[in-house]
Amino acid sequence: MTTEPPAIDPDDDGVEAPVTRGELVSRFALLVVGTAALVALTVAIGGWAWVLMIASVILIVMLHELGHFATAKWSGMKATEFFVGFGPRLWSIKRGETEYGFKALPLGGYVKILGMTSMEALDPSDEPRSFVNQSTSKRVLVASAGSIVHLALAAILAFVALFWIGQPTPGSTQLVEGFYSASKATAPGEAAGLLAGDEIVRIDGRPATSATLTSVIEASAGRAVQLVVVRQGFTHPGMPGIVPRVVRLQAVPGTDAKRHGHGYLGIYLGSITVLGHPGVQESFVGSGSLIWQVTDATLHAFGNAFSPTGLASLAHQVASPKAAAAARAHGATTVSFLGALELGVDAAHAGALPFLGLLISLNISLGVLNMLPMLPLDGGHVAIALYERARTRRGRKPYRADVAKLMPVVYAFLGFLVLFVAGKMYLDVSRGVPNPFH
Repeated sequence: MTTEPPAIDPDDDGVEAPVTRGELVSRFALLVVGTAALVALTVAIGGWAWVLMIASVILIVMLHELGHFATAKWSGMKATEFFVGFGPRLWSIKRGETEYGFKALPLGGYVKILGMTSMEALDPSDEPRSFVNQSTSKRVLVASAGSIVHLALAAILAFVALFWIGQPTPGSTQLVEGFYSASKATAPGEAAGLLAGDEIVRIDGRPATSATLTSVIEASAGRAVQLVVVRQGFTHPGMPGIVPRVVRLQAVPGTDAKRHGHGYLGIYLGSITVLGHPGVQESFVGSGSLIWQVTDATLHAFGNAFSPTGLASLAHQVASPKAAAAARAHGATTVSFLGALELGVDAAHAGALPFLGLLISLNISLGVLNMLPMLPLDGGHVAIALYERARTRRGRKPYRADVAKLMPVVYAFLGFLVLFVAGKMYLDVSRGVPNPFH
């Protein structure tokens, strides 16, 4: 929730000039054209994945603000503005007591709820509906609504990922990834006709598990073994597309003197990751477990990042390129918002499942950060509401904290946050963000 101060106009007489329908249409047309131009420029410079990621972040932020707005309306509070973006107003329309619209900088959005703190001057008629004059439960609900939305979005995305896309599980299928030879001759497996990409499914009539392949091949030096493989990339006559086919091969394992005369085919094997498709109930339970794991990991990551050791490490990385490179190489670092955008682009290129996973982590991270108990974050409003409730005595006038006394601490916190974020952004820009989705 953000309260944007009004611009001061020396010629303003206090009465807002009416906006004609033609002006509204012109502004809206300018907004559409400008958005289209911005999207085209982003695609030209960074590609479709950047548009997808930026659009996803804007949608996430607006849903966060919508959570505040909807709960404020439900609680009877007065919300006077709901805008997408910041800066100069491009287009708006007023419905009832709320003005809805778009502003020039599409860097998020905000909802203006009257009386977020006791420092805000209000018209006496608005006092009963101000945020600070509501019950503690309503104040906590409205202030927490953004983070609740992030948690709900993460849960929905996790369910979609599990139910519609599938849950990755390591498969047991043996995939030929390459060849090697214990002598100058061609690898026995390659000589037998195996190709990179073949899936070995049976050996001598037995299912080709890793253990079975190893035991049969090692015991069969100089003796032919029968292989059944599934080969991709075969175009069947009269059928569109690429379909797999079953190929039967006979291979004679060579003798590897360095391994006590054991047989070998000289093939590098890897397993295939398969996607399991759980049902509705399993996906629901699995999404809850996934959210818990991501939340726990996020809390630990933020705890480490904001700890004395983490802050000292950040300062050392900013000052030492060698330390920064070592931390990046080992993945022992968190990223800034710019780094998160770049990770999102890499995830989008990797596929739907990695991209949804990144959005899940982003929502959990935003939800946790927003609940830090310090203004201007949402958690600061929650903390003040709970503190005032604890100080209020039964039968007496509700206690109101003097937020002005807290402002030096708020400014110090904001200064620390600016330095922390600047350090993270510097590392992301100067050292780059490793792509974990290769």
